[in-house]
Amino acid sequence: MILRLCSDLLSESVVYGKTSYTSERNIMLTAALRPRWGICLHRAFCAATSVPEGEASEVTGDALVKGGVRVYRRRRAEHNRVFRWGIGSKFRMEGKNRFTPVHKPHPMQTVVRDDYYDSDNPSVVWEELRESWEVYWYENSKLTARPFPVKKYGIERAKREAFQFYDELKTAGKLGERPRIEQPQEGVFYDQRMQSWVCFFWRDGRPQSRCYGATKFGFDGARTLAVAKQNDPAGGVLAVRGGGGTPEALKVKGRPPQELKYKGGPTGFKY
Repeated sequence: MILRLCSDLLSESVVYGKTSYTSERNIMLTAALRPRWGICLHRAFCAATSVPEGEASEVTGDALVKGGVRVYRRRRAEHNRVFRWGIGSKFRMEGKNRFTPVHKPHPMQTVVRDDYYDSDNPSVVWEELRESWEVYWYENSKLTARPFPVKKYGIERAKREAFQFYDELKTAGKLGERPRIEQPQEGVFYDQRMQSWVCFFWRDGRPQSRCYGATKFGFDGARTLAVAKQNDPAGGVLAVRGGGGTPEALKVKGRPPQELKYKGGPTGFKY
C-alpha cells in the first residue's frame, strides 16, 4: 500500500526544465500520510523529488524543496567525558538549586572540545580533582584562590566566568606580586613545601640539616632559630638558664624513699 502511494506521487510530479514541482494532489496525499506513517516517509518523498545540490541555485521561489538532503557533521576535535560532580547551568548557579546531597557525585556525560583545558594565563588553570577552573592571585602578600566549578556554572560558562573574574581583579588593582623571601645567610632558606626554615651545617665532619616550622615557631621565630642553629651547631639553639628545673631530691636514681612518695593534697610530692 505504501509503495503504491509513493509510486503514484512520483508519477504525477511534473518537471519543467530543471525545476521539480508537485501537484496539489501530491501535497494532500503527503499530508494524509504524515500522521499515519510518520515523518520519515515525508522526508523520503521530499528527497526523491528535490533538485540535485549542484542545481539548487536555479530553483525558483515556487518550489517546495529548494535543496537536497543536508547532513550535519561535527568537525571540531572533541571527546566524550563524564563529569563526576555534574554539569551546572544558570539554574544551578543559585544556591537553592544546587545538586543535593552536595558530598555525593552526580555523574553526567557530555562532549567536550579537546582545547577546552588550555589556558594562556598561568593564573587561571583547570583543576582536575574538583573539576573546576581555579583563579590564583596574591593579595596582601598571601596566595588566594577562587574556584569556578563546572557543577555550578556549566562547562563553557565556568571557564568564561574564571577569566572574567581575573580581569575584574586586574581592573581593581588587587593583583599583587609574589613575595620574595630573601636568605638571611648562605645555607639558610625557606622551604615553600614544608612551610619551614631550613639550615645546613657541619658537625663532626658530617653535613646535617634542621627544619623549623613557621606554623609552630612563627615565620620570624623559625628564621631566628635556623640562623642560630647554623651559627652554633654544637651548643644548640637556646642557652641553658640557671636555676629552676627538677629538684635534686627527685634526681635520685632507683626507688625513691618512702617519705618522697606522692602523699596527695595540693603540694603533691613532699621534699
